[in-house]
Amino acid sequence: MLRLTFVLSLLSAITSHGNAVSDCVKPAKMNVYFLSGLGADKRVFSKLNLDDRFEVHYIDWIPPKKKEALHEYAARLTAQMDTTKPFQLVGLSFGGIIASELSEIARPEQIILISSTPTNIPISKFNRGLIKFLLFSPLAAPILKSANSFTYKYFGADTPELKTLLKQILHDTDSKFLKWALTRMSEWNHPDKVENLYHIHGSADRLIPLKIVKPDNVIEGGGHLMVYAQHEDISRILNEQLARKLK
Repeated sequence: MLRLTFVLSLLSAITSHGNAVSDCVKPAKMNVYFLSGLGADKRVFSKLNLDDRFEVHYIDWIPPKKKEALHEYAARLTAQMDTTKPFQLVGLSFGGIIASELSEIARPEQIILISSTPTNIPISKFNRGLIKFLLFSPLAAPILKSANSFTYKYFGADTPELKTLLKQILHDTDSKFLKWALTRMSEWNHPDKVENLYHIHGSADRLIPLKIVKPDNVIEGGGHLMVYAQHEDISRILNEQLARKLK
């Protein structure tokens, strides 16, 4: 009888210990890498509220090499990522273009674009040459980096808070990086969407008008900076869409 009691007590202790261990083991979070717009950083994502099921990382822009192609640049950004585990990408504006390039290198579970384009926007040879000419003008950087009524309008910065944010971002943008990125964007040849892509766009986006893209989800009244201005809507959609790839 004593032996039986001892065995039962031992089994109970082992079971309790096993349950305690299992309770302590939490499922691993899925990595989600965010790529911001031209010259911007994680400030534009600061108001997003994502579920704790995701481990959020922000990719930093690095100086481009001379005459470096977008695909080559994207390949160097993988040094900031753990591609040995399942992950997802979220790309804003220019970051969405880089995300599409990264998908052919690192194979994410999903790409989510915000205020971006999944394919190249056709530009005539004349306009492409005009863009290059204007970008190499000494006045290009001061004009592109200036915060005024024109830039406020096209970025959808219609509140004091958004205007302050945009002004700070433009001020901190590296002129060489800006010129390189705009030139590469005008040359981008990507006629087809990549696999596992979900696109969120604003109906009032003036930089990338809704009529030239075909998004999966349209935010009514959303401008180019809706990731900040309408962060509650974007957070909800991101949480729902990112969760579809959890295993």
